[in-house]
Amino acid sequence: MSDEVPAMHVLYVSHTSGVHDDRWVEAMRSSGCTVTPLQVDPEGREAHSRVISLTAELGIDIIVAGPLTTCTSHLVNLDVPLVGLSWGFDLHEMAHDESDSDLSWMVDLAGLIVDSEPTRSIAEDLGVSCDRIELIPWGVDLDLFDPAGPRAEHPELPMNSRVVLSARSHEPLYRVGDIVTAFERARSLVNDDVYLVVLNDGPLTEEMRAGAGDHTLFLGRVSEKELAAWLRRSDLYVSASETDGSSVTLLQAMACGTPVLVSDIPGNREWVHAGLTGGIFPLGDVGALTQALTTALSDADVGESIDRAIAQVRSRADWSRNSPRLTSLLRRVSVA
Repeated sequence: MSDEVPAMHVLYVSHTSGVHDDRWVEAMRSSGCTVTPLQVDPEGREAHSRVISLTAELGIDIIVAGPLTTCTSHLVNLDVPLVGLSWGFDLHEMAHDESDSDLSWMVDLAGLIVDSEPTRSIAEDLGVSCDRIELIPWGVDLDLFDPAGPRAEHPELPMNSRVVLSARSHEPLYRVGDIVTAFERARSLVNDDVYLVVLNDGPLTEEMRAGAGDHTLFLGRVSEKELAAWLRRSDLYVSASETDGSSVTLLQAMACGTPVLVSDIPGNREWVHAGLTGGIFPLGDVGALTQALTTALSDADVGESIDRAIAQVRSRADWSRNSPRLTSLLRRVSVA
C-alpha cells in the first residue's frame, strides 16, 4: 500500500507556531497532502469563523487541530472532518475537569492523535472509539539528538563543572521553580562545582530568578541544535511537570544519553523506570526532589541506565518512523 494519502488539502490549526507544529505540517506534506497552517488565539476568539472562511475559500478536506482544549474544542460542528491532536496535558486536564464542561464533542471527532498509553486510556474513557485513535509519540529527530556531537559552552561555566539542566517553559504547569529551589538546597550537600542551567522563559521567569543563587544561569530560549548541545553538556536533565503525555524534551534528553530525573506522573512513567532508565520523584515534593538531586549527582554508575534509555528511545520514539502513522489515520478519515 502506498505511503501517500489520496490528494487532499489539510488545514492545520494550532495556537502556537513552533518546531512541534512544523513537524506535523512536514509529516502531512510528506504523505502527499497540501497543508495550510493557521495559528489562532488560545482563547478561541474568532477561531471558528476564520476556519469556516478558510475551509470554503481553499476547499479544505480535513482539519487537524490541537491542543484539544484551546483549539479543537472551538472547531466542532463543521462540515469538514475534524481530527484532534492531543498535546498530552490537554487530555489530563479534561480527565480532571470538575467544571461540568460538555465534552460530548469528543465522540464526534473523525480521528484523534494521542502521544502515550495514558492519554489513549483517557480518550477512551471520554467516549472516543478506539478505532478512531492513533497513538503517535511525538518522537525525536535522532540525527540531531544523539550522544555524539558538539557540547554547549558558556563563559560563566567553568570547564569541568557539572550541569543540571531544566528546559521546560516557565509556567505553573511545569513547576520549574521547584527545580530552582531544590537545586539551591542540594548544592550545599554536594561537594562539587555544580550549576543549574535554566533554558526557556515564561511568566514565572523573574520570580524564579529572584530566588536563585549565583550557580543558576537563566539562558532563555534556544534552538533545537543548541538544546541538543546543552543536553550533551549536562550531567542531569530534570523535569518537575504536573502533567505530560510523552514529553519531547524528556525523550530528547534520553536520546542524547543524558541521565534524567522526572516527576512521578503517568506520562513520565511510560518512559522512565526508576533505577533502570532514570530517576523519579513524587510530584510537588521539593524535599524529595532535593534528595533525588543529591543522590543523582553523587551517582557515578549510570552507564547501563543511559544505554537502556537510549535503546528505548531509538526503538519507540524515532520521529522518522512514528510520523508515517499519521498517513494511516488520514487515509482512514479520507475514505470514511
